[in-house]
Amino acid sequence: MNDKEGIASSLSPIERKILPFLECKNVEEIVEKAKTDKTTVLRALEFLSNKKIVELSCKKQKNVVLGSNGVLYTKDGLPERKLLNIFSEETSFSLEEAGKESSLSENEFKAALGALKKKALVNVENGRIALQGTKENVSRKMPEEVFLEQLPIEVESLTAEQKYCHEHLKNRRDIVRIEEQKAISFQLTALGKSIAKEPLNSTFVEQLTPEMLQKGTWKGKKFRRYDIISRVPRIYGGRRQPCYEFLQNVREKLVAMGFEEMNGSIIENEFWNYDALFQPQFHAAREWSSTYYIKNKLKPEQIDKKILARVKQQHEASWQYSWKIENALKYILRPQGTVLSARQLAKARIPGKYFAIARCYRPDVVDASHLSEFNQAEGIIVQENLTLRNLFYILELFAGEIANAKEIKFVPHYFPFTEPSVELHAKHPKFGWIELGGAGIFRREVVKPLLGKDITVLAWGLGIDRLAMFNLNINDIRQLFSQDIDWLRGVK
Repeated sequence: MNDKEGIASSLSPIERKILPFLECKNVEEIVEKAKTDKTTVLRALEFLSNKKIVELSCKKQKNVVLGSNGVLYTKDGLPERKLLNIFSEETSFSLEEAGKESSLSENEFKAALGALKKKALVNVENGRIALQGTKENVSRKMPEEVFLEQLPIEVESLTAEQKYCHEHLKNRRDIVRIEEQKAISFQLTALGKSIAKEPLNSTFVEQLTPEMLQKGTWKGKKFRRYDIISRVPRIYGGRRQPCYEFLQNVREKLVAMGFEEMNGSIIENEFWNYDALFQPQFHAAREWSSTYYIKNKLKPEQIDKKILARVKQQHEASWQYSWKIENALKYILRPQGTVLSARQLAKARIPGKYFAIARCYRPDVVDASHLSEFNQAEGIIVQENLTLRNLFYILELFAGEIANAKEIKFVPHYFPFTEPSVELHAKHPKFGWIELGGAGIFRREVVKPLLGKDITVLAWGLGIDRLAMFNLNINDIRQLFSQDIDWLRGVK
């Protein structure tokens, strides 16, 4: 079997059905001659294109199409036609009588009257409308009526008369409008012309059924050959949003490593977010320019009095100011995931490993590497005899295995609640070195008031959206939440 015979024997019923009509000028003509619908024809053309039988091209073109009133008038008649029809018996009416007889609205009557006067078919004098043309002229179709029946028409192919009709009708309410549409054109290839000349076997069996196998009726039948080589249209199934899927993968990896997930509300009070983390009430991060404050008054949280007392004592002893419970109980949108670590530390088991993927909010200028609403990967490990080297191992694991970062470095830094402290930086292909987050060992001023005793606690808070940028190989953090359907379908 040569290639031509193989391709011919693999044609589906709809391909065989339209193949004899591929000399037609357009899809609509094939639809009419093949006595099928446009969707079926387009699908068959796509299949034939995959088999190199036809060449398809698609271009955008502007067409004059019927508006909602145009569809109605094509069916029931233009207002001017309805007005003309009242002169079948009489040749003159008062304007009031003409309006009632024609059953037109006031606006339609005015438009119809103006159109007929321009055509010199009627005359208005002394409050009466009289027929001017002969009854033969009245019964003849007007150019506008013919034009509406011919639509849709490509703008570039309008004749002089059609252009006149379009100019006349386009200013009237929703009779015609211009619409940009895709035009499909096709042409038989040399292979297609060769196959089209040959008689096609129409007795191929399309499907092998269990009944045919049981009864043996498949014997002697000719089955349609299935082509497993030609390209077919790609089918896009449903999938998770890429950033969400990345976060879920991170969550699953951390759980597999023995971490327990922490959860909490996006509305927090300042106590857990700042005071419990040893940030004084005069710290710059607690100003309106760095934190979103809740305007509505909410019921204050009942916090363990022993923890309150220990935190108050620690602040006043270390920072040398008068600590106020009123400031601590103000509600804010969670600006950092570390608040969940503070809450967990107050009830943590020893040893224990905890993590959270927290939605956070900060006033910030949105650009290619910053968002005002972002995700943070937060974690703590509570265990005796841990060191900074243990923390570095965890951070390297995050940057390498989760973010696919090739180069990382640790930069000494300062945070109010950790000592020593570092920033994790990774080298991005476009932006160079960028900060992924901060980490360190919780200060005893944080651990002892919350846990009741001093013990080593490794802590980190990473901008996991930036990790996702590395993992998904993108250059703009805003693209993580893009609605670009092509990117969403194609990202790996």
